[in-house]
Amino acid sequence: MKLIKGIFFFILLVFVGCSKQRTESNNSITQIEENNVKQKKGKVIIMGKTDDIDAFKYFNVYNHSSLSISMKNYYKDIKVIKDSLFLVIDSITNSQLINIHASSSKSSYDGQLFVSPNDTVVFEIKNKKLKFIGKKANQNNFYASLFDSIPKYNNYSYNGDIHDYKQNVDLFYNKKLNFLNQYVKDKGINSASFISMVKLDLKYQRLYELIKPKENGLIPIVQNEYNNKEEIFDFETYFGNINIDDYKNEDHLKLLSFRSALFSLVKNYYEYSDHTNYSIEKLEAEREFIEKNFKGKIKEFLITSLIFNYNKKGFGRSINSVSYFKKFINKFEKEYPESSSKEDIQIIKDELALYNFELSDLPLDAKFVNNFGDTLTLRKIFARSTKRIKVVDFWASWCSPCISEIMDDKSFKDRLLVENNVEWIYLSIDENYQKWIEKNKKMKHVLNFNNSFFLLKGNKSSLAKSLKVSWIPRYVIFNQEDKIVLNNAPRPSDKENFERIIDNISNNSLN
Repeated sequence: MKLIKGIFFFILLVFVGCSKQRTESNNSITQIEENNVKQKKGKVIIMGKTDDIDAFKYFNVYNHSSLSISMKNYYKDIKVIKDSLFLVIDSITNSQLINIHASSSKSSYDGQLFVSPNDTVVFEIKNKKLKFIGKKANQNNFYASLFDSIPKYNNYSYNGDIHDYKQNVDLFYNKKLNFLNQYVKDKGINSASFISMVKLDLKYQRLYELIKPKENGLIPIVQNEYNNKEEIFDFETYFGNINIDDYKNEDHLKLLSFRSALFSLVKNYYEYSDHTNYSIEKLEAEREFIEKNFKGKIKEFLITSLIFNYNKKGFGRSINSVSYFKKFINKFEKEYPESSSKEDIQIIKDELALYNFELSDLPLDAKFVNNFGDTLTLRKIFARSTKRIKVVDFWASWCSPCISEIMDDKSFKDRLLVENNVEWIYLSIDENYQKWIEKNKKMKHVLNFNNSFFLLKGNKSSLAKSLKVSWIPRYVIFNQEDKIVLNNAPRPSDKENFERIIDNISNNSLN
């Protein structure tokens, strides 16, 4: 064990201490890989270098094969020294796809790659681009090359004609297959497992796009388009004669695209009861369908996905649904005591326990300052906002998704302010006060001294700890009595669902 640790730190020291030589020549990195990786069975090493230092503050690895309810793994043992990053993953037991993501105020960086046990992955972020280098670089750069050459499906969204939409999806699917075949030929890639997995991934991506032309799924679109037509929509022709039995191969669970497509099929096609979406009745109907048609790991995945999906959409925001949801989760835990989602389930249970919960004095009195240097607390903000619904938005200047959400559709937020008396409170967990000030200036049409604050001690403050703020963007909704309704609310960009939650809070206050 000491020998292995020594090798790891030796690689890190070489990687960090020789950054200049590494940029000029990849041969030394490749040699390190070949000489050392054989001694690390079941491990994958990820090494990176960046010219955007803040990007490594928000760096994650998304493991496709993880059946965690959140569908991602966070690795906390990432070592960052100056402009270099080093990470060892010991949970890669077979060939699979993984994603890496980094984010800063300058840009967002994403890479999807194919790894096998004992691989070493080397990447660099330079001039706002993420690129893989070294051994297997051609394989790992495939998806970036694909997306550079062929637009993503969401660039050609549903425009009112479902058949036209299907033709576009199929057109780009065939283009992607042709691109793969040519890419493999041009780059001399002869890995059968890589080619097979990418083909499966593209297949399930296509299926997902077909089942979800829009957020609410295919069925409402078909009902709307065919409402006044005499002919019947042919689902078999549309999908290509798919059968539920075709989606019971547990080996395919290691593909995120398979899991997304399967869950969407169940939720938006196979389970066709007309109960209201995200109601107790709908959740019960979906659960019954899953238990009747699936077993083993696929059944476990689908039930955990229901829990995660309903929680994400704000289910549990009333006394009745909270009680039902807790029982639903308890039943799952008894059936799957060793579930890989145990930690995620506990987070959801903790969030449900905060329903109708009032913050204690310590978090209420956590200090933050505005851009004039005035010191305030959440208690003071609440005191000036009596009888208002409050949305607390935790963000940071280096978090691209946070900034996108803040900038997204100000008119929607203004309408909720007027119609539902909603106050928006933006709390930054930045470590650097000056960077927060600079970002405020750039977004001054949204952020001002009255709604934007720098939270002293950031995510280590009593307020962040009390609300368990361990990721951003994060939204906490308080009702008019300053009680927590949702400790992990949907993003405001999910307008339909977000507004439904706000309306529900408003209507409860009238009863």
